[in-house]
Parts: sequence; structure tokens; C-alpha cells
Amino acid sequence: MCTTYLASLMIEELKDYDLIGLPRLVRLDPNVPWKTRGNAAICLRLGEGTGPSRLCGALPGRMVRYYESGRSVDGRQLLGEASRVLERVAQFDCDKTNPGIVVSDRRPSQGLYWDAVREVVPIGRVERLLKECGAEWRKYKSGRGIIGAASAMAWRPRDRTWEVIAYRHPKVFGKPRRVDPKSVISMDKATRRTFNNYDYESGHIAITPGSPCPILFGIRGDSSAELLRAKDMIEGESPDRWLLFLTNQGTDDHIVRRRICSLRPMDSAEIEAKVVSPPVTIPGKHVILRVSDGDEIDAAFYEPSRSFRQVARALLPGDEVTLYGSVREDRLTLNVEKIHVQKLVKDIRKIHNPACERCGKSMGSMGSGQGYRCKRCGAKAPESAAVSRTFARSIRPGWFEPPVASRRHLHKPLRRMSRVNIDNL
Repeated sequence: MCTTYLASLMIEELKDYDLIGLPRLVRLDPNVPWKTRGNAAICLRLGEGTGPSRLCGALPGRMVRYYESGRSVDGRQLLGEASRVLERVAQFDCDKTNPGIVVSDRRPSQGLYWDAVREVVPIGRVERLLKECGAEWRKYKSGRGIIGAASAMAWRPRDRTWEVIAYRHPKVFGKPRRVDPKSVISMDKATRRTFNNYDYESGHIAITPGSPCPILFGIRGDSSAELLRAKDMIEGESPDRWLLFLTNQGTDDHIVRRRICSLRPMDSAEIEAKVVSPPVTIPGKHVILRVSDGDEIDAAFYEPSRSFRQVARALLPGDEVTLYGSVREDRLTLNVEKIHVQKLVKDIRKIHNPACERCGKSMGSMGSGQGYRCKRCGAKAPESAAVSRTFARSIRPGWFEPPVASRRHLHKPLRRMSRVNIDNL
């Protein structure tokens, strides 16, 4: 069961409650091995709305609106009603489905969110924090779902984006989606503040999931108003419902600046380093780059990232880079998600050995770093006497990222790196 679809069912069935603020879609640590596909959690603030309301969705037979403020309701009763919805629709036979529901008038410390988006958080710690907040919760199976639920509740955005998600009619679940590629391309070109809509390198529609889940499409962006217009530009299958979410997607919240010596398996990191050896293409067409900041690590650019590998292949020993990525669980390798090429060395290559100044014959090398000797007269010359040439570099300093289809949910796309969000928090 898709977590965001469950949120729409909650809103639909808990119709006696008002939605206070937008639904929140919060992605957590992308490296946790037991995560569901996107490691997402949802936070809904429900109560008695006060003041003006705004449109944020549509369900069969009614529109969904949210209030900027509201009054709290009986938490125990809400927990019971929400639990009945979850128990009816959750796919408990899936090994990775371990749901949890948390209800609280007080939010946990935001430190819980920052830990949960960057590392493994023990369930015992979460339960202690929830007790301190006076929260009530319900666990299913392993109960790990309460970690995500509490962490989504703890999120106070420093940066944020929005996503409008359209859902399919239940009668077509599992059948091929009908989304017109031309309309996606047109929408992508007509909107300035959406991102990750279409992969022009592979021709892949990025707003549609690859799994047979209830989602028809999801469009992400920096303007909630523009997203509401963008969804109406998509042609094809008619959605059964849609919902607008406030999210931490595209923020790089999972990334922490680190030194190579401190890296651990499953860390997400930003490291500043120098290239120490030429790039190597290994079986599978993956490219490995050895880098150092005093300590060394392999940086991997994988075949699915396609043209992104050409960035690695263009680098030389001595080039200075900042790498963003995650450390593999099985060995200390940084899987690169983004790279900032800071400084490039000159590409100076030896064309041929020097000619002997006495007899004009080509000199022979005496070994690496030992200079040259004329085989005829025995004259010697230093290593620097070789005839060299400076070649133009095929790359320039700047930012580089993989194509759209190879990006993670939390990856901040380059088009957001200097963008100011349109809506206020």
C-alpha cells in the first residue's frame, strides 16, 4: 500500500475532522536496508479548522481543503479511528510493511527528524521521546513505522518543496498507466518551478512510478500554485483523486559534510577531495574514481546514470572536487549522486622523448623519474627535457548531476541550488 494513498484514504474516511495545514510527505534515510521503496512517512494534522481554507485536493464526490489554524481533538479517539482505516487497507503480508500510527498534541524535537533522515534511529529512543510528548501510538508487526511517523511529525522545514500526486481508479490498479508523454514534455517546458518531470536522455517519464501502485503521477516543484496548474496539463488516464503535499524532497537534507576518515557504511556525505588516480571503467560499465582528502576512498559512478559517468572519465589526478553521495553497506565506496568540479589541473602529456643535444638521436628512458640517456653517446637529460604538449580539457569547473531517472527522492536538483522558493513557509 502506497503511504501517500493511505493518507488520501485517511482524509476521505475521517471526514468529521478538518485538515490543519497541508499533508506532509517526509522522506527519511534513503540508505536504511529495511526501508520501503521510498522510505516515506506522512504527517496529517487533524482537528477543528478555524479561519479561511484553501484547496489542496479532490476525493470522489468532494474537494479537500485545509485550514491554516485549528483546535485539537480527542487524540485517543482519533488514534482508534485512524487505526481502523489502516488495519483495513494495509498489506501486512509484505515483509517490509511494518506500519505505525502516532497521535500527539505536541511534536517531538526536530532533532529526531535530522537523525532519522541521516541515520538509523532505534525504536526504543522514539518511544521514549513520544512518552515525553504525551503521545499515543499503535505499532504493527515490528512497529518500525512509528519511527517514520514520529520523525515526520518532528520535521520543521529549513527547505521544502511540494508534490501534487494524482491517483488511479481502483478498477485499473495493476494495469498499464496511460500518461501521454507529449503532455509531460509540454508541461515540463511550460512550467518554471517544477523539476524532475522527464528524462530527455532516455525518454523516460519521471512523474509516473515504475511499480503497480495506486499513483498515476506525481509532479514536484517549488510553487504549490504552479503545481495545481501543472497537473491539469497532463493528458491520458483520468485520475480518481489528487492531493497536494508539503515535502522535504529535493532538499539534500540527508547529506552531511564529512571527512573520508569518518565515513561509515550507509552514511550520506559531502566530501571535498582531490582525484588521486585516473578513472577506471570496471565490468558492468561502472566508473570508479579514487579520491583523497588525506584519506582515500573509491567514488562510484554507476552504469544506470549513463552520461553522468562521462564526468568521472574526464577527471585527472590533481583535480579538486566536492562529491555528494552515500556509502555502500558492503564496502567503503561512495555512490556519487552529484559532483561539483572545483578546480582542474593542466592536462600535460609527453609527446616523445628528448633528442640528444650532442648527436641528435632520440634518447631512451632510464626508468620512471630517472631521466633519459642517449644510447649512442651516453649523454644524459633530465625528465623535464621530454617534449610535452598541453591538451584542452573536455570538462569545465561546475556542477554535474545524473539524468532525471537516476536521481533519488531527496537529491537536490541543480535547478534548485540557487532558487528561492515562491511560497512562504
